[in-house]
Amino acid sequence: MKAPRVRGIASSDVKNKFTGAAGKMRDAVSSSRKSILDSNFKHERAIRIEKRHELSVMWFSFIIIVVSSAVFFIIGRIVNDGDWSYMDFFYNMGCNILAMFIVVLCLDTLVNRNRDDRLQRGEASKILRYNRLISPEIDMYLVRKNMVITPNGKTVRKFQVDAKFTVRDMRDMYGASDLVADVGISKIRRYAHYQAVLADHFEKLIENVDFVFYPEIADAAMRYLNATSYGEAALDAVVSYEDTRAGTKSMRAMVIQMIREEPEEGRFIDANPTMKNVYLVHQMINEQEAAVADYLRMIKTLQEKDPSQSKRDDVIEQE
Repeated sequence: MKAPRVRGIASSDVKNKFTGAAGKMRDAVSSSRKSILDSNFKHERAIRIEKRHELSVMWFSFIIIVVSSAVFFIIGRIVNDGDWSYMDFFYNMGCNILAMFIVVLCLDTLVNRNRDDRLQRGEASKILRYNRLISPEIDMYLVRKNMVITPNGKTVRKFQVDAKFTVRDMRDMYGASDLVADVGISKIRRYAHYQAVLADHFEKLIENVDFVFYPEIADAAMRYLNATSYGEAALDAVVSYEDTRAGTKSMRAMVIQMIREEPEEGRFIDANPTMKNVYLVHQMINEQEAAVADYLRMIKTLQEKDPSQSKRDDVIEQE
């Protein structure tokens, strides 16, 4: 009869051990997940380590001052036959501690300022490196955008950023592109491609730069992305009209006719569903223009602050 009890106790002990081990494993996994998934975990840990290091340095310096003051006090008492009083000791130690705090405060301010300057220069350099990839795509975007909003008979200002145009100015957007590289492809289709490419570059810029010191550049890029996302469905619809038929009629011809007949003071709210898409594309282009203009202006300011960047740009232009 004793054997079953022994086995029961053994199995209970084993079960408890496994339960405890499972609990420890869950705690370890949850801790590991926190360190991986919590974006603030490493940052907070680094701050705690830095604070502990600063406090340890402070206390170590304090102890050194107290010990060194005591040693010099004893030496002074021996050399000067007791002429040094305890008041001299405490006065000397107090002056040393005050000097230490002043020096530490000045050094901390200097180190923080140098660190911030270094981080700011690093962020600016990173933004400008990304701009080397973004700048050509902006040029591609501007050329295609300006062809879409310029009717036949008017000169296309290829690299104009801010343009004042109406929905009626977009009546020739289904025409063939003027560029040899776009041969056989309509203006609106090429615009749709390059505005998406530029959006992809802006998205990578925002993902890979912290923008601690230049958040306004991130804001300009985000406004471009927001405008692109907002008008994406409308742009897809407008592009699809090129190859769509409504019964026996071509949607492309119908849209062109609607645009030509649209009043100068036409409004989105008064338009039919087909023309609403055209109005949304018109609004999207306007918002993209404003965002790109702000981005280019701030990038130019950033380049002017970096003489080495200006020299590199001059070399590239000469080549």
